[in-house]
Amino acid sequence: MVKSSGWAIIRFTVLRVLLFGGIWLLLQLTTPLRGLIAAVVALLVSGVISTVVLNRQRAAMGVSLAGFFGRINARIDASSRAEDEADDLERSGKGEQEAQAESVDKNE
Repeated sequence: MVKSSGWAIIRFTVLRVLLFGGIWLLLQLTTPLRGLIAAVVALLVSGVISTVVLNRQRAAMGVSLAGFFGRINARIDASSRAEDEADDLERSGKGEQEAQAESVDKNE
């Protein structure tokens, strides 16, 4: 079971940055790589490692994000439904008024 909470995004991001920082520091101490090249290599290596090591945290973050965007989509859908219902009521009211106006015109 994947734990879902608001902290899942922060937890994953912090662990990902720490993993990148650790790999970058290790590269700085043990290899002649410096600057942008060291950062790119650290990014690639930490990305590969995080796919395995941070899998549970990534899944929890995904559940958290899906819930967040699901709530936003639900609010948008509810707003759209309310707007459509208001439009339908307005149209049906105009239709009745036009029918009444036509019957009045025919009677005169």
